[in-house]
Amino acid sequence: MSYGVFAPFKVHAKVPAMAPTQMPTAVMIAVRAIATAYAQRLGSHGLDKLVQKQLIQRLDDTMSANAEPSKGQTHRLSAKRYTCEDEYLREQQTLFSRYPVIVGHQSQLPNVGDYLTTELAGVPLVAIRSEIDTISVFINACRHRGAKLLNAERGQCKTRLICPYHAWSYDRAGHLVGVPKESSFGELDKSALGLREVHSELRHGFIWVTLTPGEQPVSVADHLGAAMNHDLECLNTAEHEVFRSERVSVNANWKLVMDAFAEGYHVSALHKESIAPFFFDVTLLDDFTPHVRQVGARKSLADVDRKRFTDADFREATTGFYNLFPNSIFVLHPLWISQVMLEPKAADRVDVVHNMLVPVDENLRANDSRLERSFQLIHNEVFVKEDLNIAASIQSTLKSGLEESLHLGSAEEGVRLFHAARDKALKG
Repeated sequence: MSYGVFAPFKVHAKVPAMAPTQMPTAVMIAVRAIATAYAQRLGSHGLDKLVQKQLIQRLDDTMSANAEPSKGQTHRLSAKRYTCEDEYLREQQTLFSRYPVIVGHQSQLPNVGDYLTTELAGVPLVAIRSEIDTISVFINACRHRGAKLLNAERGQCKTRLICPYHAWSYDRAGHLVGVPKESSFGELDKSALGLREVHSELRHGFIWVTLTPGEQPVSVADHLGAAMNHDLECLNTAEHEVFRSERVSVNANWKLVMDAFAEGYHVSALHKESIAPFFFDVTLLDDFTPHVRQVGARKSLADVDRKRFTDADFREATTGFYNLFPNSIFVLHPLWISQVMLEPKAADRVDVVHNMLVPVDENLRANDSRLERSFQLIHNEVFVKEDLNIAASIQSTLKSGLEESLHLGSAEEGVRLFHAARDKALKG
């Protein structure tokens, strides 16, 4: 694990005497008002207190020193990795098959029989709460002739999963229990024709799937590593619930979206009309290979009492963003968490699933309209209009074949680390 500080632009103000905040847009005024109104209810959903103190101290030290951009050399990425179909297929067979990948959150399946469907590396999957304390993941295909059993993104299975083609049926544990005109199949061994279960694990409230785990699958704990496990445990994501979810199809390679959340260098330009007025151009980076944690400083950091700050104060004054290898992104807002899953569909197309995770709190849920407004502002005005649109724009230029490589500086170290992890995984 290594630590670094990247200040894309010189910071002229020391933390105790920051310059007045720029007049933010109406969009972000609304976001901040909503967050502030409920921040006190954050409770025990913050990073380790010692980690918070260390991060604030590092931010203070960096800005007090008027840090110049880190000196380094240009790193090049081949444009081919974003356009080549063969590279895309290798990623599907390796990154999305051999590593634990999040497919959902336990709160999306609150009751026995609740299910969600998804696709991973081209394999249709269904996750179902088969018992009150058990979530199972199966290949979403009938063992008779291969038809998908379930087509809805989410639903409820009362007792059986019934194939729409010939009505073969399975119980919630995946056992084949019904075959119309069974005698026409002779000696049919139904016990050998249950749904194919894939390796899954429930950790930190998330449902993780490993398609081809091999004889000794990597546990989620080992995949995350000690530092990432500790952060997720402190954030208490298992005690969150999905309040809102959106799926967006983007004409871009999935890695372009990962890249956008792997650095803060672009914030002052791409987000100048939305969130940039709230931030200083300084980002801390912690290398949790193959994952990355970064923390940006909000201008409200000046108001934080360094000796008696709370979890809510820390979340108000910073924004943490994580890239979980291979395809998940977490962004820590003052009150809630953006949990983003990338589902590649082709070399130049990805489905982006954005879940709004909020702490389980009846009082908080009593204000659904405000939470909804907060989510839509971040999702539509920042993620879709800015981050995802720029990814599609880049993809359109790369398809022309005129650019052979892209260039990274030291302020984009998170992007370099992500691609280094990707390249290492592909080499085996």
